[in-house]
Amino acid sequence: MEAVVYLLAIPLIATLIPLPSEKLGRALVSGLAFITASLATDMLIKGYTVSTGFFYADTYSMAMASLVAWVYFFASLASLYYVERVEKPFYPLKLYWSFLSLFALAMIFTVVVSNLGWMWIGLEATTVVSAALIITDGKKRNVEGAWRYMIIASAGLGVAFLSMVIAYGFAGTLDVRHLVLSDKAGAVVGLLALIGFGTKVGIFPMHGWLPDAHGSAPSPVSAMLSGTLLPTALLVYYRIFKASTGIGKETVYVALTAGILTVIVASILMASQRFLKRLLAYSSMDMMGVATVGLALSYYRPSLLKLILVLIAVHGLAKGALFLSAGSLVSKYGHEIEKINGLIRDSPALGYSFGLSALAVTGAPPFGTFLTELSILGVAITINRWWAFLIGTGLLLSFLALNWHSAKMLFGEGKGAKFQRGEELIPLVMTLSALGLSIYAIYLVLTGGLIV
Repeated sequence: MEAVVYLLAIPLIATLIPLPSEKLGRALVSGLAFITASLATDMLIKGYTVSTGFFYADTYSMAMASLVAWVYFFASLASLYYVERVEKPFYPLKLYWSFLSLFALAMIFTVVVSNLGWMWIGLEATTVVSAALIITDGKKRNVEGAWRYMIIASAGLGVAFLSMVIAYGFAGTLDVRHLVLSDKAGAVVGLLALIGFGTKVGIFPMHGWLPDAHGSAPSPVSAMLSGTLLPTALLVYYRIFKASTGIGKETVYVALTAGILTVIVASILMASQRFLKRLLAYSSMDMMGVATVGLALSYYRPSLLKLILVLIAVHGLAKGALFLSAGSLVSKYGHEIEKINGLIRDSPALGYSFGLSALAVTGAPPFGTFLTELSILGVAITINRWWAFLIGTGLLLSFLALNWHSAKMLFGEGKGAKFQRGEELIPLVMTLSALGLSIYAIYLVLTGGLIV
């Protein structure tokens, strides 16, 4: 339990340190984020688990905590360049550094507590803190995006709260270790939980906040919103999903339908998108749809759960790289995709990073997303070929949509834009990390350490 306390204490310290001065935030937050990430990864590798009255951390918890911490670390590094571009901040920038750390703290807290009520409080805290981060620039579109996000996310969490009240009424507990629901209760709770927590995940049709929030948020914040907040909410939904599928399959069918619709709708919205960060927001929606489909199909093949972790981790790092790159691109070219071309000529590091990350989040080999998507299709084919057809169609459309836009931005004559070296290297390191993790996952599959 002490290790979990440290895992929470370090980002808490990082939250408090910038309050006297922004210089302290710039100097120390990234270092503390690195310590948090290193500790979480060490705990994951060593197979650390804890089950006390208040804390519950299994493999899924530690994998999510590690992902949150690493994306937080890279986002804090990118923030060193972001704050230099802020002309008229909505509040003193020392609060930006504090909120960034508090955002990470709220997510780590959410994945290591044992009670659904505390998880709900953690997610509600992420809503408030991330909304504050979205308005850092102080522009009208930032305030409007944050307001829409607050309204939709809070409404969704209200439904999630109702699902927990009903679950407690039937089961007499909200402790995820002991929560078991009958078939009828599970169907009701599962549906409400999908609507409620699915709003934070970005599941169709509760996804309306995604493009507005990402379109206006600082890019380091978008990286954390997309790469870590969405899967954090999905993990909370998984806890309820697991308790709701003991007898009946209603929850499975609802989750599967929602996931397939999300993938297909997201791919269509991506194809017609004109603005870079909104394009990436819909790509995040697409990946969460894929993860939800995999979660539903894990009812038939539980081994899919670990592959979903691989998908979420690779997506988190690669999508973080895409959003950090997007922040640099928007500052030089503007928000419209049409105005970005010849990126590989202007910045080979950013160009290759963007291109590889786009392939990673759309399931191209050898990335771990491809491994997971292939396994999902394999399970779907054995159960229902129509499911497999719809899933495969959505995956193909999303692959073509994002990479078509990516190719238009990468190739061309270029505009001679210049970028700071750190802006180029941070996304590249994240992309290479996603590739390294993917190769390791393939190695585990070949050696029998990870069952497909």
